[in-house]
Amino acid sequence: MKGLSLTTNKEKSELIASVDPLMFGPLLDKEKLVEFVNTSEFGHFHLSANSILELEESIAIASDENDMAIITQVIGELKEVAVSVSLSEDNMECTASIAANSGSMLPNINTVKEQLKTAGVKRGISEKRIRQLLQLALDNSSDKPVKIVVAKGLPPKKGKDSIVKPTVPNAIDRILAPQESDDSKVDMRNLGDILSVDARQVVAKRIAPTKGRSGFTVTNKKLAASPGEWKVIKLGKNTVISEQNENTVIATIAGQPKFKNDVMNVDDTFTSKGVNVGTGNIKYNGSVVVNGDITEQMQVVADGDVTVNGFVESALVRAGGDIIITQGATGKMNIEDCQLIAGGSIFIQHGQGLDIISGKDIHVAKQLAYSKVKCRGEIIVGSGEKPMGNLFASSIICHKTLRAGSVGAVSGSQLIIDFSEGYNVLAQRAEALTDLFNTLSNANADHEIKIAALNSRHIPAQLKKKLATLTNELDSERILLNWLRLAKEEMAQKKQDYEMHARIIANKELFPGVIVKLNKKMWKAEKEYQRCRVILENGAWLYDPLTQ
Repeated sequence: MKGLSLTTNKEKSELIASVDPLMFGPLLDKEKLVEFVNTSEFGHFHLSANSILELEESIAIASDENDMAIITQVIGELKEVAVSVSLSEDNMECTASIAANSGSMLPNINTVKEQLKTAGVKRGISEKRIRQLLQLALDNSSDKPVKIVVAKGLPPKKGKDSIVKPTVPNAIDRILAPQESDDSKVDMRNLGDILSVDARQVVAKRIAPTKGRSGFTVTNKKLAASPGEWKVIKLGKNTVISEQNENTVIATIAGQPKFKNDVMNVDDTFTSKGVNVGTGNIKYNGSVVVNGDITEQMQVVADGDVTVNGFVESALVRAGGDIIITQGATGKMNIEDCQLIAGGSIFIQHGQGLDIISGKDIHVAKQLAYSKVKCRGEIIVGSGEKPMGNLFASSIICHKTLRAGSVGAVSGSQLIIDFSEGYNVLAQRAEALTDLFNTLSNANADHEIKIAALNSRHIPAQLKKKLATLTNELDSERILLNWLRLAKEEMAQKKQDYEMHARIIANKELFPGVIVKLNKKMWKAEKEYQRCRVILENGAWLYDPLTQ
């Protein structure tokens, strides 16, 4: 339209018409103005009929008075887009949506919050999610609305069940926490007194269940929490529940405490000042504490733990539980005539010439060399979160992560670390489960067809009972098949977890001569590496430097 131009204000929320009376003429055609606006770049503005009427009057007055000044009038505005609010059936979530409409002005955060409150939403409102909603709407170029959860309730949290906690430490925990001297320095030689408890001494307590945490809906309805449950105390060897306090466990004999799998046991303990030709070998149905050395060719065999507050030289120590040697153990190099065999974990200060078999973890405080090791848990050489001990010139079978400071030696002496055994056990179990599952699955498919065929026929009354029995057997078969399917999946996950934990961590350096194996997958260090780890990734061993 000649003599009329359109602009917006700074916020681009209002449409302004500017009229030059000299060029425009005395009359405004309102229909042409509306058409002009709708076909222009400002067609998304909502026009105001009253404002257009005011503009028409201003133009007429200017013409009558021969006033040639530019006339400006706001004739339209952007309207805020509507925000739709919906609540989930349980009132735990509120979703806000904005329709696709490029011609509408987006509301601000406070406006959205007010709309939520109007819809009854009082708690759990997230300004971050509202901003995200507005940004998505701003970037939306499709014809579909955008929606997002902008408020969430808090589900109630069930209380924790009662638990049993030991009141005395395990020997293995004590050994890994050396005592402080008077000047607050840790003395690795001082591991405290040999741990034992007296008869009638409290060894564990049951901690009460917690009340849990209440929750709320987005409409601010309080959701009550369920308290935890009182769990029955499981009693171990030589323990009873106190008559005075049903939440207290006491020892019935003097012995060595051991807390495992939420059960406190007290082993009958045999104590010796040393084991040598003078004392003879020890074989004991309980735990053994040796306050001295175990000399060459001697044997200590115990069903429980064996604690040696001294040194072991070319001897046999076998324990159904843990083996703790507060000093060191040594055997002849290349013969490994010092045997340490434990159903649990093994702790030693240092060792060489050892033949070690451990059902759980192995902790070596300083150095392990010229030894043969079989460990079904982790191997840690050194102390603390970043062990810095030395490991070299040994043959090791390990089922989990091996951590040390220096792995291998400058001389390049061979150190073999083999993760095959544990993996192969899992692989054999997985294969057996798969074979059994496939066999049963085929049989079940055949049985399903036959039972379905029988059910489709007329069954005489005298045979219906037998058919019902067959149907029940088929149900049992289905349950077994489902259990096998889950067991097969669980075993596959265990194999993946095993590969993830099969790794070497060298916190200081790794030397040439180190060989890492898992069946045919092998990695050999050809040079010296600084702080690094060797991990199994995508079926292959990979060197990975430690940057932190």
